[in-house]
Amino acid sequence: MKIVHCLIHYFPFHFAGTEVYTHTLAKLQQNDGYIVAVITPFIEYLSPGNMVEHYQYDGIDVYQFKETGNPHLQDIYTGKIKPEGLNNFLVTLKKLNPDIVHFHELNLSNSFTINHVKIAKQFGAKVFITMHLSFLTCNTNILIRQKKLCSGKIDQYDCTACSYNTFFKIPGFIASPLAAAGNLFALTGGINLLRPGKFKTFFSIPLIIRRKKNDLVETIKYTDKFIAIAEWYKKILLTNGVPESKIAVIPQGLPMVSCNRTVILKKVIQLPIKLVFVGRIQPQKGVHILIKAVQQFTKESITLDIFGREENSPYYRDCVAESAKTNNISVKGFLNNVDVTETLSKYDMFCLPSLFSEMSPLVIQEAFASGLPVLASKVYGNMEQVQHGKNGLLFDFNSLESLTEQLNSLVKDSELLISLQKNITPPISFADINKQYIKLYAS
Repeated sequence: MKIVHCLIHYFPFHFAGTEVYTHTLAKLQQNDGYIVAVITPFIEYLSPGNMVEHYQYDGIDVYQFKETGNPHLQDIYTGKIKPEGLNNFLVTLKKLNPDIVHFHELNLSNSFTINHVKIAKQFGAKVFITMHLSFLTCNTNILIRQKKLCSGKIDQYDCTACSYNTFFKIPGFIASPLAAAGNLFALTGGINLLRPGKFKTFFSIPLIIRRKKNDLVETIKYTDKFIAIAEWYKKILLTNGVPESKIAVIPQGLPMVSCNRTVILKKVIQLPIKLVFVGRIQPQKGVHILIKAVQQFTKESITLDIFGREENSPYYRDCVAESAKTNNISVKGFLNNVDVTETLSKYDMFCLPSLFSEMSPLVIQEAFASGLPVLASKVYGNMEQVQHGKNGLLFDFNSLESLTEQLNSLVKDSELLISLQKNITPPISFADINKQYIKLYAS
């Protein structure tokens, strides 16, 4: 069996959870004797340097196909034109001749889209899609509407209003009537009178929502199985009309070929409580809220270490500057994947203040494997893995007050962390996850 995994970025050019998940799966399948490769686009206007049509990373063959990056992205987003690199993708498929084409990312632009899914199916391969993010059904990719968890159902007006509120910071009571006007303007062709720019982007939102809804219908038609890595997202797929027979749930596991399934328990936890964050230092991760909360405590009660790749962004620089204002917060830099669990075991609690509904964060599994309870925000992906008062603590979404309250409870109750730690369940091994995928392919 020949298996091809498709995702927008890959090692060594990009490091994130989707790449770790896919690479671990690919290596296990290769070790089992299957022929495995990765396909990724080379988008000229985004990618530095020259395209490498074929290279190897850790023994996995990686193939890039050229996507010129049409400058009229708005026309691609709304479905008016197709990505220019589609034929290059087909040429790569013909070269590899896979039995299985497994997508790990889909979007509306010029990397992997419903058009690529159609080509893979028409080529004759079996098509699988694993959802690592909620973008298939949510335009904002956060599943939060006016500070509340969204039902996830694609709705022309509600999703337009939510996009206006999220992307353009328009208050909800104004966004709703604007959504009605925007839909009328866009769907009657008024948008064609506008030149490319902010106004056209704004009034294109209704067309993007309509395309997202239509794309999902098409994706259902051309996909053999949707794989949800969380039960909560299966419910959202069902809400949007995906037949249950086309959905499989394969829960998140620890993305290591072999992992220690035994959680080492600490017998005593003393002040200061040592908190740790590992991940991208970007706004949607909520690192700024965590910094503000920890700043309210002394070095003798709570410390925080932040691990994340250095980024050339105002947000990253702001977080570093804020951390330097107190003596109980340190920004430690990038942490290699192989060092994560060993490093985490030196701390008392992992923090994940997400400002979007992460699908099923890998770092929670890494924390559990290291014996750490997790303090996380109340969003779908976190809530499915972290049970408040059992194996971790949850705080209200985007609430500094609620986060501070939970930190206070840790400082005041010396036995709380110990009791949370005792209820941690060791992660599923990725070898088990791979077996479920192979069984799914064969079915």
